[in-house]
Amino acid sequence: MILTRTPFRLPLGGGSTDLPAYYEKHGGFIFSVAINLYMYIAIIRPPADDLIRLKYRESEEVERVEDLKHRLAKAALKRTGIDKMIEISSLADVSDGTGMGSSGSYLVGLLNALYALKGENMSRRHLAEEAFEIATADLGLPDGKQDFYLASFGNFCVLDIAPSGAVTVQNANISRTTQAEFEQRTLLFYTGVRRSSEDILKEQQANIREKKQDAIELKHQTKRIGQNIFNVFEAGRLDEFGSLLDEHWQIKRKMSAKMSSDVFDEIYEKAKGAGALGGKIVGAGGGGFFLVYCREGAQNAVRKVFSEYGLREVLFSVDSAGTQVLVNKQRGFTI
Repeated sequence: MILTRTPFRLPLGGGSTDLPAYYEKHGGFIFSVAINLYMYIAIIRPPADDLIRLKYRESEEVERVEDLKHRLAKAALKRTGIDKMIEISSLADVSDGTGMGSSGSYLVGLLNALYALKGENMSRRHLAEEAFEIATADLGLPDGKQDFYLASFGNFCVLDIAPSGAVTVQNANISRTTQAEFEQRTLLFYTGVRRSSEDILKEQQANIREKKQDAIELKHQTKRIGQNIFNVFEAGRLDEFGSLLDEHWQIKRKMSAKMSSDVFDEIYEKAKGAGALGGKIVGAGGGGFFLVYCREGAQNAVRKVFSEYGLREVLFSVDSAGTQVLVNKQRGFTI
């Protein structure tokens, strides 16, 4: 049995400048953090037959990789050359369609497990880049680099993305005191709304490729704010993070009419009135999780606002490990 655990992520600054349509012209910048909400991938090799079994929200049993409906699993199996006698199961702390980078975590965790099955030790960078290539080149998805790198590397992570697509990765220099303050004063609430990010991301990339100046300028502003957020984290000035987060959300809402809703806007304004310094809907927007950063001592008042709208709080802390192989016990069958 192979078992991998791969974290989800919270984007803190620079989000969407990791899209190829933007970074290929202007370069991208991402500051993000992996958290202790995880995707688990388990693989076994049932010896009685050569069938391919896949268990997720649905259950598949096929003779050929080509017959799988799950696009991500099919592409990963093709990439790694595994085409028989395998059962793959996935479990997750949060569902897909919630803005937490679940597809990226699934692909990175699955590749990590498949290479462990083959006895091959791949670098974190290889896992991130191959997962990105599967999503964008093999499947034509409008994804950026962020989700795959955060799932692979974990921790507070800074990505500088060159126009060539080359990514420079560094761990942010965040003190333990600042991390603890971030974990205590940042609240995460599930909106109950699941949605696909694909349409929103396609719209953003199309606007950039069509050289719509307002769309490009919004990305420039997003990158600038992201770099400022990174700087205030390293300096330990998190109240400024709250204000920058609010500035970022106002810009993000202009990127697409699908980014927010009247109800979400109402909740956000009431949360600010209760002591939230800033916040945003995580990921491409439209639903999923709402992240807010609170003035010290205002957490319970902010919680009450979200509770009144039926939104559930999800506790979290920083994950420092990235994708991991937790179990590697094999019978010794050859592939």
